[in-house]
Amino acid sequence: MITYISHLGKVLDELPALPAPSRGQLSLNTPVGSCIDLFGHTWLADTAHNRLLVFDAELQQLLASYGHLGTQPGEFNMPFRLLSHPEKPWIYVTDMANQRIQILEYDQQLKIRPVSCFGNQIPSPLTGPNGIVFYQNKLCVADEFYEGAEGESRLVIFDDQGHYLREIKSITYPDQQQDDLDLLWPQGLSLDKQGNIYIANTGFNTLVRCDWEGQARPFSDNGKAYIDGLELTRDVACIDDYLLIPGGEANAIAVYGLDGKKLGRLRGFFAPIQITQAQQPDCLLITEPLLASLQLHRIDLSSLKSDSSRFTQVLASVGDDRDQPGQFHFVAATAGGLTAETGSTAAQPGFMRGWLDQKQERMEDLISTWPTPALPSWLNLAISWQTDWLSRWQESWWRLLLGEGKITDPKDQLWIVDSGNYQLQATSHSDPDSARPTSRPLIPGSLGIASLKTRRRLAGQLAPDVPLLVVCNYLTSLVTIYQYHPVLDQLVPYRVFGTKGSLPWQLDRPQGLTIDPLNQDILIADSGNHRIARWRLTLSGIAGLVEVFGKSGDGEGEFNTPSDLCMDDQGHCYVADQFNHRIQVFDSQGQWLRSFGEAGYATEGDRFLLPTSIACEQGHLIVSDLVNRAIKIFTLEGEFLDSFSGFGADPDQGQLWMPYLMQVKNNQVYLPDCALNRINIYQLNLGSS
Repeated sequence: MITYISHLGKVLDELPALPAPSRGQLSLNTPVGSCIDLFGHTWLADTAHNRLLVFDAELQQLLASYGHLGTQPGEFNMPFRLLSHPEKPWIYVTDMANQRIQILEYDQQLKIRPVSCFGNQIPSPLTGPNGIVFYQNKLCVADEFYEGAEGESRLVIFDDQGHYLREIKSITYPDQQQDDLDLLWPQGLSLDKQGNIYIANTGFNTLVRCDWEGQARPFSDNGKAYIDGLELTRDVACIDDYLLIPGGEANAIAVYGLDGKKLGRLRGFFAPIQITQAQQPDCLLITEPLLASLQLHRIDLSSLKSDSSRFTQVLASVGDDRDQPGQFHFVAATAGGLTAETGSTAAQPGFMRGWLDQKQERMEDLISTWPTPALPSWLNLAISWQTDWLSRWQESWWRLLLGEGKITDPKDQLWIVDSGNYQLQATSHSDPDSARPTSRPLIPGSLGIASLKTRRRLAGQLAPDVPLLVVCNYLTSLVTIYQYHPVLDQLVPYRVFGTKGSLPWQLDRPQGLTIDPLNQDILIADSGNHRIARWRLTLSGIAGLVEVFGKSGDGEGEFNTPSDLCMDDQGHCYVADQFNHRIQVFDSQGQWLRSFGEAGYATEGDRFLLPTSIACEQGHLIVSDLVNRAIKIFTLEGEFLDSFSGFGADPDQGQLWMPYLMQVKNNQVYLPDCALNRINIYQLNLGSS
């Protein structure tokens, strides 16, 4: 009933002859892990490009690239975390989607060769190898997606050659005066000087400490073997007797002492994940996967006291903007659809395109001189956003002047929220690199999108035969309605409504949205307020609140971060109740009818783990089940029919990493993956149900 067809999103992974300067010639795709080898080189897992990159200590030169997509030794499918053996010239790579660990050998000239693979042949093979640490000739690996009898995850212990020794499924207190601690989706790992293991226990948003036998090592500050109250725990780094937790606070790195006492935070980040101690004094290597960069920061951690805040200094950063034609950066959602025909975009006159590129390059060279070395990270990020915004405006006007990116048929397009590039893109073709910008820059944080075809011309509507596009912004909680401007041949703002807050007419972190087919109301998944909001456009073009329904909780009609919704022809509303791991159904008046689904690992059936997106097509429900990396098809009553699943970064197999808000039209599924930076297209055959 569902098969993979193709994808959108151009891949720019070609490199110059190496060694080469690291700036200006390097596009990264969601980089995660890093480490320092015995010769002082910096290694980076360019995860969605399925390769490893090696830099000098200052990140000024790209020295080597190794690996590509595949299953053979030396090939990868999502290389995730890296670990340098403290004595041997070995690098351990958690090859996540291949469900194994690889050992690579290198020399000072960076001649790299595979030594062995392990973890996929133990009595219970690894299912999601993530964090990895080394102590006294033993390795500990966080097996993120393993599911035990009680749904728990595990740590797996190997010797340094990769021979299986044992596993840890729960953390036990020696005196048994406290309950055991379960592991759920453990990701990053780190060690202190005594060899204690620190676990980013992501499923419970806790930081757990234990020894190599799984015995609890309580923190003196709270008497427990865990630190809670964290925003998110995707990683941990123990550096100079400090615990650094990326995401422990929103857009920050939380800092604790080894006694478990909070010392403060490092500000000025977006979504940092791995922190590696650099060779330079007081310096840290930090990966920002969603910003597609690896950064070198300086900070004196001893300055953090009494829950204080500090900003780091950015010494270097690698990873070019992902803004080339056809390329995406954190693609979040789509609206509309493609025709069955495929084609390519028209080529622009060579001399004009070359002139435009030269002007743009000079502009980028000018503004790139503004952020000087050693700027505070928050200021560097702010300037980057401002200069990026300026260059987007510059490019937009150049395109308008040259007539580039013309919309051949505005009624028949796939509209794309390219959130990381602050723009809407559009295409009428299924070529991977066919998408082109179609709007002035968006406000950072734009996510959900829906197409609204008005039945009557609204006041101020320029092209009533072309659907309006409704875009919600996760950060500002504003909803912007765009219309097609036939003279400019671009999308321009039509109306804006909403504001951040919890009052009925306000929104908080809205995500998905849909249009009621009966009356064209706009329904919004108001995720931060744990409810659904219904708005309506009047003939004068004014947006007014109709109702809200739902509240925080896990009962009937209650939500825990609803992320998306859809409606059938009868006006029934189906909501992806994300953190309750279920689908809820409401009538046209917002009254609860039924629910289906429960928490659990499964690529088939109605067990969900963070069902993130939902769509309705020809009397069927299509659900994107994020953690299970599955697209599941149900009847409207919740009966499971079929599914497609695949975890990884192989574009030829339709694999997924971080799928976001799905669009279904004319039996085709468009599923953006914000980590792989592409849109997978699948074909539905619902007639066989």
